[in-house]
Amino acid sequence: MMRAVLLLAILIALPAQAAAPKSSARKVPLAHGHKHVRPVVAGNSAAAKKPACKPANPAPAATVSNEAAKPGADDPDRERIARLQETLEQVVRGKVLGRLRVGLQFYDLETRRVLFGWRSSRLMDPASNQKVLATTAALLRLGNEFRYRTEVTGPGPDAQGTVAGDIVIHGSGDPSLRDRHIEALAADLAAKGITRVTGAVLGDPNRLGSDEALAGGRPPLRVGSTPIEILVRPADKAGNRPVVSLRPASDAFVVVNQAETLAKGKGRLGVSLVWVGHRIQVVVSGKIARTRGLVAIRRTPPNHALFAAVLLRQALAQAGVVVQGGVGVWSGPDRSRVAREPTVDGLALALAAPGGDSPGPLLARAHQRPAELLALHESDPLPVLLRRINKNSDNEWAERVLETVGAEVYGGAATNAKGVRVLREALAELDLPLTNYLPTNGSGLGHENRVSAGGMLALLRRLYFDPRIGPEIMQSLSVGGVDGTTRNRFRGSAAAHRVRAKTGTLSGVSCLSGFVGDGPDILAFSILVEGHPRRGVRSVRAEQVSAVNAMMRFAKGMTGSIPDEGAASETDYETGEETDDDAESTDVEQPPAK
Repeated sequence: MMRAVLLLAILIALPAQAAAPKSSARKVPLAHGHKHVRPVVAGNSAAAKKPACKPANPAPAATVSNEAAKPGADDPDRERIARLQETLEQVVRGKVLGRLRVGLQFYDLETRRVLFGWRSSRLMDPASNQKVLATTAALLRLGNEFRYRTEVTGPGPDAQGTVAGDIVIHGSGDPSLRDRHIEALAADLAAKGITRVTGAVLGDPNRLGSDEALAGGRPPLRVGSTPIEILVRPADKAGNRPVVSLRPASDAFVVVNQAETLAKGKGRLGVSLVWVGHRIQVVVSGKIARTRGLVAIRRTPPNHALFAAVLLRQALAQAGVVVQGGVGVWSGPDRSRVAREPTVDGLALALAAPGGDSPGPLLARAHQRPAELLALHESDPLPVLLRRINKNSDNEWAERVLETVGAEVYGGAATNAKGVRVLREALAELDLPLTNYLPTNGSGLGHENRVSAGGMLALLRRLYFDPRIGPEIMQSLSVGGVDGTTRNRFRGSAAAHRVRAKTGTLSGVSCLSGFVGDGPDILAFSILVEGHPRRGVRSVRAEQVSAVNAMMRFAKGMTGSIPDEGAASETDYETGEETDDDAESTDVEQPPAK
């Protein structure tokens, strides 16, 4: 009897156990690109055997649809619009974009209506599309006639052409300043009859017209495309120090040679630069084989103001102007006169290098006559500079321009914080809601900036209809199949030569926004994509090109199927990394310049 009761209790308990909840699912890391992953259930169930990193299928198609209204029955363009919407929906639901986070919007500028939208209000990473926001703010606040200034000041020359005292070179943050411009400044000084400078050539570390010191950040006086070149030649005998020389030559550089010559083998050289006092210390280490030829290693100077002074002094010598003093960093019009004090005068003179071009760190000049403008270099107008930013996606130039905007509006040193503040104010002036974007810099580097496809479209619409800045921004965009970062994307396609766009590329991010069309039929578009692996960027770009080509065919009134015109597109050269093509600072050995 007892056994029967126990058996009955077990049979009653079994359904309850079967209905009890299973153990909670354990969490697994998200797949690349932050795709959602189905939880893996503990135990020996079939679900537990599935790979934990396999991404889930995208959300059901019913949850996302075209945000634009379908054309009405009485719409004369009903068939064309319906065909375009069908094609674009196939693109965003396809095997490439269908599994990624996509925000996009397409807008007909002639009829002023949205033709297609897909998650257009979602804030996404714009990558280098951020440069369109930054350059728009720059044009609004600085204007089309703005030019950067680089000045040389000092006491006026006497009748014999002698400048009694120091001359100072000042910068305003010009990203386009090059060594040829420094040479032109020296030539101007010589053309004015200046034959001798009794003092030194000094570089101003502060922004032109500002006494606010810049703590870190980008120096306002920077000569791009001219690095310090360290030339290393092996010694004739193994074990000896190799021969080290520098270009440009200046005793503002102090070489510490710790390298060694090997009898054979490859060897490896290392170079580090440190600003010490008023000199740049160049430390060369490592090994170089005796059979190796001349090796050139390029480095960015650790103090750009001092390096600009080195270049100017060298250029003055080439122009026939004698500079009796050395080079140094200017500390302002009210410099310390420590060298005039008798208690330390001898020490200061002892630290100075007789006959050299670099004064000691304590050497200071007596108060000299008020400075005059001796020479001036002006950059190209701002719209010309913006073409390099948007066409070639130059990160360094974009950051410098936005920082300049902040400094021009608020004064003082040029900082990113001031630039971003002006950017937000300028876009608010264009009636762009703050909910459409979140700016943190001017280049789009990093992953902190945010913008929605609808917000990007709103900006493009305002640019197109704003005669103050629209034409200049459109001229600055890359032309598909012709130049800039889209020079390879649209070749042989319907949109070639008829699309102006800004690309955006970061790890897992690919963006394309701009204009496409012919004659009066122009469409604006923004396609923002996130979550793809690095190897998938080519396929994403091909889908973006296909979408733009579909819009181009719509603008031209073409009928028929849309060929896969984007599949053969070559990649562009925007890497998304912070590089400056002009600053040849490398960690690898380079062949010497010829």
